[in-house]
Amino acid sequence: MTLRQTYLKNLQQRLDVQAVLVLNDSDMLVPFREGIFYFVVVNEPQADGKIRRMLFQEQVIIEQQISTWQLEKGAICGLDERLAEMLRRAEIVWDKEHYMKQMKLRLASLSSSLQKKHICKEYSQILRFFHETKEFLQQGMMLDAHHSAIQTIHYLARLIVYEAGDHPQPALWTQVKQIDPSIYKLYEELSFNAEALEKRIELLVLAIEFWIASRTKESVRYLIELMETKSGPWRLEELMNHPMIQEAEIEVPLVIDKMLQRLLIQEIVCKEGENADRETGFILMG
Repeated sequence: MTLRQTYLKNLQQRLDVQAVLVLNDSDMLVPFREGIFYFVVVNEPQADGKIRRMLFQEQVIIEQQISTWQLEKGAICGLDERLAEMLRRAEIVWDKEHYMKQMKLRLASLSSSLQKKHICKEYSQILRFFHETKEFLQQGMMLDAHHSAIQTIHYLARLIVYEAGDHPQPALWTQVKQIDPSIYKLYEELSFNAEALEKRIELLVLAIEFWIASRTKESVRYLIELMETKSGPWRLEELMNHPMIQEAEIEVPLVIDKMLQRLLIQEIVCKEGENADRETGFILMG
């Protein structure tokens, strides 16, 4: 009996094990360069994140457990990207009731609500790093401006992938080149153009500024649909503390500011304070 057969037989005898997957040892996502990497899917929520390095018949085995609960949640709300990619690449070697085969299909799909959430999150990151880029550029801090510009276009690339109904992969720019060559060209120009660094950043800023202005409404659809669930104004704190926003990790103040600029929302007074201060809230326009 081979090492794999013996190891699998031991796992199959456990009532809590639902599936076993193996990741090719040449895969760049494997966290260790030595040994065989196995995912063990179990029916115990507390198993998430457990990882063991073992010697089994003189062979190194790395075993990472993941619960069916985490996978079910991930299929609805999204899974950690690195973990999702590792599971996508992993080969199923044992699968009780074809659970993992079906789960792989669910994790690979992108529901409309999940797509909107990811797009809004990436858009907020674009705004964050774009503001940094312009600020550093204005102060003459070229290397910092360049770093922020790289981050800006990185999140733009991720957004483009989500818009196409796919998940970002480790080889992101190879993926984007197939989806939107114009965005790939922007990154190429920033990286390899013979112009001075300052000029390259300035050209990128112009292109990104136009893109941001033209794509705001589509990119913040997730936040718009949340605001539509209430007839009155939304206070900033109320929005930022909403479970849907906290779970999505959206930079709400930046998005709200852009929505105000694009006249998608209106700011109104919603509460008079005791010291003549007035708290404002936001309502959707139209």
